[in-house]
Amino acid sequence: MPYFFTSSSHLARHQKALGKLGFDVSQLLSGPAVPEGTPFFVDENMRPVEPMCSYFFDLARHVGSESLRDYAYDLMGLEDFLARVLDPPSDLLSATEADLVAFRRWRTQLAPVPVGPATWRRNRTAINGFYDWAVGTGLLERRPYARRRSGRDALSWGAAADLDVRHLSRAQYVMLHRVGLGGDLPDGSADPGFRRAGRLRNMAGADLAVTTGMRLREFSCLLDMEVPRPCPGAGAVPVALGAIAKYGFARVVMVQQAVLRSLELYRRTERAAQVARSHRVLWRRRAELFVVDDVDERRMRVSGLLHGRRRSFEVVAMPAPLRRIAVLAGERGLEPLGLFVGRGGGVLSASRWQQVFDAAAKRARVLSEAWGGVEMPRRVRLHDLRHTFAVFILRLLTEQVVEDERRRREAGGSGVWLMQHVARSPLLILQRLLGHRDPRSTMKYLRYLEDVSAIVARAVEEWTREDRTFADYALLCAGRDGGGV
Repeated sequence: MPYFFTSSSHLARHQKALGKLGFDVSQLLSGPAVPEGTPFFVDENMRPVEPMCSYFFDLARHVGSESLRDYAYDLMGLEDFLARVLDPPSDLLSATEADLVAFRRWRTQLAPVPVGPATWRRNRTAINGFYDWAVGTGLLERRPYARRRSGRDALSWGAAADLDVRHLSRAQYVMLHRVGLGGDLPDGSADPGFRRAGRLRNMAGADLAVTTGMRLREFSCLLDMEVPRPCPGAGAVPVALGAIAKYGFARVVMVQQAVLRSLELYRRTERAAQVARSHRVLWRRRAELFVVDDVDERRMRVSGLLHGRRRSFEVVAMPAPLRRIAVLAGERGLEPLGLFVGRGGGVLSASRWQQVFDAAAKRARVLSEAWGGVEMPRRVRLHDLRHTFAVFILRLLTEQVVEDERRRREAGGSGVWLMQHVARSPLLILQRLLGHRDPRSTMKYLRYLEDVSAIVARAVEEWTREDRTFADYALLCAGRDGGGV
C-alpha cells in the first residue's frame, strides 16, 4: 500500500514544479494545513485508504511527527500481515482476537528477524490506540480482544525490560574523548594519520553530554544563542530545556565553565569555518528554511519568515524540527543558528552523531588493545554518556548527604526530619537533573551504588530503634566500612 508523509519543506522545494501543475503552493503553506509528518495512504488509483487515513489525521492532533512515523510503520506491518500472510486474509476492522494473537506470535517468534519485548510493546501500543479510536468513532462496537483489570490482554507478551544502564569509567571516557574523538595516541601524543572532520565539535559535544546528562536530541538541537560564552571566575551557567526535552518536560541543566571553554574553541575555529562555507548552500535552500531576521536575546525570542509567513517564537519553545532549519539572515548571507553544525550548515542528525561515536569507540578500543591500556566496551552509545553522568552524580550526592550528616552530628546537631530527607534525597535530585517523569526510571540507577544490599540488610537488623533516622543508618554503615556509601 503506497504511503506518504506530509512535509512542508518538500512542498517548498518543489514549488515551481507544483505551480506548473496548477497548485498555489504559497496558499497551501500559509493556510490551515495537516500537521507536519502526518502519514496518509492511497490505493492503486491514488485514492485515500480508510480507516488508516482518518485515524492518523486524528492522531496527528496530539502526537509528534516522529511518533506518527513509528506508529504508521507498526500498523502497516499489521495490515500487511492480515492481507498477505494470514490465511484466510483479513483487514484491520475485521480482524479477530485469534488473528491478532497470530500476528503477535509471528512478529515475536516466526518472523525472519523476531522483535524483542521493548519493540513489541511499541507495536502493541499502536494497535491498542487504533482499536480504541475505532470504538470511539463507532467503526467497531467493541475491541476484538478483551482487556483484563491488570491492563494485560491477548497482545501482552514479554516481561518488562530493566533499564539497560551502560556507563563509562573516567579512564574509559578519557580514552574515548582524547583518543577516539580527539585523535591522540594513548601516550598523549598527536596521531599524524588522524583525518576526521569536526574533531573539536565532537569533543565539545561529548563533554556537554557527559557533564549535564542531556539526551542526544537535547544537546544536538541547541541553538548557539542558548549557550553563553565562558566567563573567567564565574561558576556553572543554567541552560533551559523546553520543547526539545523528552515529552517536553522542561528542566534546567548546568553547564560548567570548562565545557564552555571547550565550546568556545570549537566556535572560533571549526564552527566559524563551517558557517563561512555554508552561505551558498543555505541560500539555495532558503525557501524551505526558517529565515530569522530579528533576534531578541534579552527575551530569547526570534522572528522571521517560515514558508512565506511571518512567524515569531520563544526559543525555549522551538521544537527540534524547527531548530534544524533555523538560519540567521546576516550581512554575509544565511548562517545556521544551531550550535553543532555539519556539512552544508545543517544540524547533525542522530544517526550521524552515532556514526561519529561508533568510529571513535572503535578507534579507542583498537588502540587501547594495541597499547595495553584501558579495557574499552565493544560499543559506546551516545546515551551511555547520560548514564555515566547519572551514576557519577548519584554516588556523589549520596556521599555528600552522608558527609553533611556526619558533620551535623559532630557539631551536636539533632536528628534529621523527614522533610529534610526528602529535600536532600539524591534520587529526587537526580530525577530532576535527568528530567525523568517516572521516579522508577531513576531508581534503576540504585544498583550502581556500592554495597546497597549490605546497607539494607544492616538497616533492617536495627529497625526496632525508633529514634534512628535513615541518615543514622547511612552514617553507621559508613563508619563500619571506613568510607562513604
